[in-house]
Amino acid sequence: MKHVESRAREWVVATAVALAVLLVTSLPYLVGWVTSTHERIFTGFIIDVEDIYSYLAKMQLGYRGEWQYRILLTSEPHSGAYLYIFYIALGHVTRWVHADLVLAYHAARLASGLIFLLTAYRFVAFFLSQASERLLAFTMVCWSSGLGWLALLLTGSYKMGGITPVDFWLIEMYGYFTVMLFPHTCVALTCLLLAFILSLRFIEEARWPYLLSAALATCVLSVIHAFMIPVVALTLVGYWAYQFVRGNVSWGHLLGLCAVWLTALPMVIYQYLVLVHNPIFAGWQAQNLTLSPSPWHYVLGYGVVLGLALPGSWWALRQPRRWPLLVIWLLGVALLLYAPSVFPIQRRVIEGSGVALCLLAVPGLMHYVVPWSERMGQRVRGLIGYSAKERRACASPGTWVQVLLIALTLPSTLVVIASAGLAAAAGHPDTVVSRAELAAVEWLAEHSQPEETILASYELSGFIAARSGRRVFMGHWAETVDLQHKRAAAARFYSSADDSERQNLLREYGIHYVVHGPRERAIGPFDPARAAYLQPVFRSQDLTVYRVMVSGR
Repeated sequence: MKHVESRAREWVVATAVALAVLLVTSLPYLVGWVTSTHERIFTGFIIDVEDIYSYLAKMQLGYRGEWQYRILLTSEPHSGAYLYIFYIALGHVTRWVHADLVLAYHAARLASGLIFLLTAYRFVAFFLSQASERLLAFTMVCWSSGLGWLALLLTGSYKMGGITPVDFWLIEMYGYFTVMLFPHTCVALTCLLLAFILSLRFIEEARWPYLLSAALATCVLSVIHAFMIPVVALTLVGYWAYQFVRGNVSWGHLLGLCAVWLTALPMVIYQYLVLVHNPIFAGWQAQNLTLSPSPWHYVLGYGVVLGLALPGSWWALRQPRRWPLLVIWLLGVALLLYAPSVFPIQRRVIEGSGVALCLLAVPGLMHYVVPWSERMGQRVRGLIGYSAKERRACASPGTWVQVLLIALTLPSTLVVIASAGLAAAAGHPDTVVSRAELAAVEWLAEHSQPEETILASYELSGFIAARSGRRVFMGHWAETVDLQHKRAAAARFYSSADDSERQNLLREYGIHYVVHGPRERAIGPFDPARAAYLQPVFRSQDLTVYRVMVSGR
């Protein structure tokens, strides 16, 4: 009974920690909404706004009843495919409950974030037996980041080796950062952790329900993040090989573990064929470059946690079961981070690795660092003349070492959250729109057709697609096909092009509406009011929407 009560209290504490993560990571959004004014309206997002707008555009497809994905952030008509089902399904749910898309996104973020964090705690508890060690590992999963803050402090620059330290932008590396932004990644990580737990249970107990559940989790993972299936395959096969050499598993176990990831292979193949054979999706993938930075960026990005995980990995490899899987998982990820692939998505496979590192950091800390600090403390006290009794009476340095090392993992986390809050409070241009811009987008949502294309500034275009569900000429770093050419063409349209070039652009890309407001005036001096081929159809304050009257579109 006491054991049950103890575990219940432990889960209460873990749930409180998870809820604290949700609250703290939501504070910047609350700041944005509180500081929003009648003329400066918070859009609901602060970090990685382009990508989140693209997710809202996908939700728009579901909201109007579609199930196939089409890119709304590029002007070329194209056939759809069953990609991004998570957000399209979320759009359907949003329509069923008559909710706002932005609020639905945040509700999904909070719900999936809580599920992921509680699953992460279950994963931690699967390996660690002591409650104090479980909570220590879980705290690191929730809050830790790297030493990018130290690099910033020492150099006074946000650039290290030509790029910003990954602490501040590689979202998938960190638990709090993922929860702060991406509900789909939270669901994918939940499936990944469950697949590993259930696979280990299958090996240990030889019960088929575990195997079937692991296969189901992997199938869901493949729908959301198909690129993680090679990680699952390498980890499970590698773990089997390691245990087979030690005489702990049979060939039957290999068949079961292969079934876990082979069941997800059809979805991986389907997505590959779609991305290769659909020319617009192929153009999107050609720009979707997420290559790995230099290895030392990852070392800096995991910092203290990685330093503790190294001796922890040595300890883990000598354990009879479970623990070697974490090391093999990380070795597989390290291989894939720099492996050539069909699609250049190397750094994406890092997601979830932070959970494994935080787990391995605990035995590294408790079995190596803390005992070493205890011995050093005893020696130092002996050198300064403490008696044996006095040395025993002194406070243990091990606790202080733990506190110090964990504290070193937090500053980058605080920098990210505080910076987001400050950006929201200041009304950074990426986080707000004007009352006129919002009115124009709402007008377009009501009066334009889904297949009609809209030309606006790059910054406003993403918001148009996200808010109205209408197709835009450009608006995303990867999903806008031939982006650089289109940005240059739009810049000429609003600045130096003559009327003939402008009409050719409108005709070539089938553009139906042109938006002209402060963001567009900042590009160039073009005045659409003087163009006979542009008819004003909506005006609000300093912004006008024009209907294109060019024939031959």
